Amino acid sequence: MIDRTIRKALLSELPVALRVQHVEVLAHTLRSGVPVSPAALVVVLSAHDDMAEAPLRFSAEHVQELLWFGLAEFCEDYGIAMPDGCQEALHALLSISVATDVLDTDGDSVGEVFAALRQLSAC
Repeated sequence: MIDRTIRKALLSELPVALRVQHVEVLAHTLRSGVPVSPAALVVVLSAHDDMAEAPLRFSAEHVQELLWFGLAEFCEDYGIAMPDGCQEALHALLSISVATDVLDTDGDSVGEVFAALRQLSAC
């Protein structure tokens, strides 16, 4: 589990666009009755920010890289344990970003981006 102080520090380092998405995802998932782990969401957003070319750009390749090694490397670099629920948090983030029309797929279709996520779910 990530200490609340560390989670707040990580969140404060994110660009405004990702902090807005953090609030959107938490609010939407709470309203839907299927909340995501706040710690997992902050780790996903922070790892994404470390790897991404732009705050809301998620190509299929980027999603694969994030899930295969980006999250683990981020957690290792920061000396934190990877929280449970990162895959669910990423799915919620992508879903809310599509629903609010802010997702940049870098030329990939939305289906290709989610296919990368589904492939890893099957493993």
